[in-house]
Amino acid sequence: MSAMQEYHLPNGMTLLCSRQSHLHAMEFGLYFRGGSLYENKQNQGICHLLEHLCFRGLGGLNAEELNRLMARFGAELDGATYPEGVVFRLKTHPRFFDEVLEMYLRFFADTPWTPEQIEAEKQVVLRQLEQEDCDFDEEVSRRYRRTAAGGFSLMGTAQSIQDMSAATIRRWQRLLFQPQNACLCLTGNFSQGMEAALVEAFSELDNHFDEPPFSQAVPQGFCMRDSRSDLILDEEGGQAKVHLAFDLDEDRVFPLTGEVLNAFTAGNSDSLLFQKLREEMALVAEIDSSMEEMGMFRRLVIRYDVRQEYLAASLRKVFELLHRLCLYVRPIRLTQTRMQFTDNLVFYQDDVSAMNDLLGWAWMADDLSRADLDAQAQMYDDLTCEDLLDAAQSVFRPENLTISIQRDPAQTPRNLKPLLTELRNMLA
Repeated sequence: MSAMQEYHLPNGMTLLCSRQSHLHAMEFGLYFRGGSLYENKQNQGICHLLEHLCFRGLGGLNAEELNRLMARFGAELDGATYPEGVVFRLKTHPRFFDEVLEMYLRFFADTPWTPEQIEAEKQVVLRQLEQEDCDFDEEVSRRYRRTAAGGFSLMGTAQSIQDMSAATIRRWQRLLFQPQNACLCLTGNFSQGMEAALVEAFSELDNHFDEPPFSQAVPQGFCMRDSRSDLILDEEGGQAKVHLAFDLDEDRVFPLTGEVLNAFTAGNSDSLLFQKLREEMALVAEIDSSMEEMGMFRRLVIRYDVRQEYLAASLRKVFELLHRLCLYVRPIRLTQTRMQFTDNLVFYQDDVSAMNDLLGWAWMADDLSRADLDAQAQMYDDLTCEDLLDAAQSVFRPENLTISIQRDPAQTPRNLKPLLTELRNMLA
């Protein structure tokens, strides 16, 4: 598999390059630390607004000029704000390398937006907020990403956006868009000369502040959960919703082992929970699990919807099966799953966007080893049943668990606390 080239520039910026010369495209991905994890009640939503403003004006280019440039590339600049970062991606043909490089340098041009641009983009965000629906999943996510300053929506509130001053926007622009807070990932078909030009161009950028602006704090209660971490929301009608989240302590569970454990749990149609609760018992229509990352922190999340009258039975069955995973891992199951993961690593070589995501989020997690495909493949080959058993026993513990449920109190036990205590004790 192709090697990743890693550059740490004198200004603190990171460049990650992965050449896929058999493909016809290249992708630039610019990753900034930022987002709601670093905001407070007064400035919540500012990173999302800054992302929007880059499309209103980028380093001296107005929106019309930027759109014409994208039309020339035959591409779209994609921007997205996450709890831990702001990301801009562009996939295009290698012949546009010089022009795309020049455009990406404009993110660091330190050109302030005009009052007219700011007001116009505030109105766009306000229209988005009018359509926002804080549902069960969003409430669960917001509680998880809560910091000492609070837990905030990615877009903020109508009040915080309206009250945001030009001075605050300008200060955060300079905090966010500086090289020591950024990682540029280049993937796809590019030459060694293009790679050298990238290093030279971004090495010339200067920072606005002496120290990096953002340092991620440990999520509140991480790996120290108890009943106070749980959430029960009442909602009339429909099906009950279940969200079970287990924090992963990376001192005890290596990320790669967590990925395989997730596949065993409910990560695919051959997983234990899927086969038992859906295929054999028909308790649920769907059940799945996934590994969720928030910067440097990860958790294994199990989700499903269930008829209200089956809520308690389904929960007891899930926890019975999780307890079973802590007792025995079938060697044949590990062999089958290992092949799935090692084969999937090869597919990154055929997808410039997937490779770019892999590099960028590895940087965001401060763990570039996960972007080394050869090393990952070797670790999958070396994984044993004992490794997985140790991981299950380390993950499926009450101090890692947050139980979140949305139910109809008219159709379920009015007091769910005894049930939740019982479930936690099953993993003790």
